[in-house]
Amino acid sequence: MENVKPIEDISRLNDAFQNFMLASQSLEHMYQQLKDRVVYLTGELEQKNKLLEKALYDTEEAEDYLKGILESLSESIIVLDPSGNVTMFNRAAQILTGLSAADVIGRPFNALGIKFEDEGADTFMKTRKKQHNVFMSRSNVSDSRGFVRGQVIMIQDMTRMKELESHQERNKRLIAMGEMAAQIVHEIRSPLCSIELYASMLENELGSAPQTNFAKGIYTGIRSLNNILTNMLFFAKPQKPVFHSSTLNPIVSETIFMLMPLVEARGIQFTRSECSDAQVLGDSELLKQVLMNVIINAIQAAGEGGEIFINECINDNKAAVVEVRDNGEGIDSENLERIFDPFFSTKEKGTGLGLAIASKIMLAHGGIIRAKSKKGKGSTFQIVLPLKL
Repeated sequence: MENVKPIEDISRLNDAFQNFMLASQSLEHMYQQLKDRVVYLTGELEQKNKLLEKALYDTEEAEDYLKGILESLSESIIVLDPSGNVTMFNRAAQILTGLSAADVIGRPFNALGIKFEDEGADTFMKTRKKQHNVFMSRSNVSDSRGFVRGQVIMIQDMTRMKELESHQERNKRLIAMGEMAAQIVHEIRSPLCSIELYASMLENELGSAPQTNFAKGIYTGIRSLNNILTNMLFFAKPQKPVFHSSTLNPIVSETIFMLMPLVEARGIQFTRSECSDAQVLGDSELLKQVLMNVIINAIQAAGEGGEIFINECINDNKAAVVEVRDNGEGIDSENLERIFDPFFSTKEKGTGLGLAIASKIMLAHGGIIRAKSKKGKGSTFQIVLPLKL
């Protein structure tokens, strides 16, 4: 009986060991399953991460692409959040307003100093420095559920287009007026030439008689009137310049000689500084027309007993310059930019064609005509021509 108990203990120990082995095998199997599951989930996670990265990349690429499109548009695009703060300000908007994106992003749009005003059928955008004729539209940005997420403002600068429309309308009127002017000039010039001829003959006939001044006055007046008609004819049918090498000095001298009776009749003090070296390539008759128009303007501006200074020189840019200066009342700054426009004149009886035609002729010669003036200080006109190479 004493040997039975150890055998039972051994048997029990053996059973426990067997159970432990079975449990260990079960745990090892479960560990392997868990390990396989972890490997599978890790692979799934990596795949999901790749898909997420691709989605984020595609979203970022789409956002950059959309931003690139908006930045390249010629129209100004301004995007606001629901609070009215600027979230996007494209390149065209920066150019139009003169504001940089860095200065406006995050700020309320209403605080940028941009105002829109309707004047008749036109809308004007006014900033601190400029005014533009624009087309402006506002659109809400809504999400898939219909909630407003912000607003898009689109502004198109119509200033240049409006100017072109205005020029086109002006050209139509000018063409019609030019045709009418050509007919008028044709009808008037024939009898005018006869009167000029008879006045010249009468002046020669009277010799040194006191009445000679009367004939000279008639002749001068007709010459001035003929110049107006010549301007009208040139405006109606612009002439094509015939270029040839010319010395500027005799062109100026001949023009002054033709106008001296008018200068003397008004008692104007005339001063000239000559330059005999300036050689230009141009149409001498058309250049005389330019000078005549400018000098007649100076005579009218100087008035009775006034002063006119003519200076000829070659400037630092190697261009010939004829400067005509008077001591008249000058030109208002708001009118100075318009004096070369056709039919614009500050004189009550002016046609507004003289300077417009002079500007056209200078443009055809590759030169320019410019004006400087200060109210009460007189005016200075500069005729600038390239030298003959």
